[in-house]
Amino acid sequence: MFKRYRIKKTIERIEYMERLFDEVSNAVAADGDRVLRDAAIKEKVKILTRYYDNGQWLKDYKCDERGELPPGLKRGILSEDGMYNLLCDIEQMASEDDIQYNEE
Repeated sequence: MFKRYRIKKTIERIEYMERLFDEVSNAVAADGDRVLRDAAIKEKVKILTRYYDNGQWLKDYKCDERGELPPGLKRGILSEDGMYNLLCDIEQMASEDDIQYNEE
């Protein structure tokens, strides 16, 4: 019972992070400056950064590697390079604009 609940919560988290990842990726592709200036987009980047940095991303990735997630689940967020590259691109844009981006 607990495992089923844990997997359900993992799926919900991945779906949420996937939506944020898509929104931020689309914003970067459409207008990189918007990512640096738009408070809503910046908040989404902070959420994604925490997810990646606090170890939860790795736990979700390992769950996927064990085959515990349903096959139809969109899981681009769990690609090994996708999240890292997106966050690095944003950091690079911020440093070019001399913006303290990830300040708490």
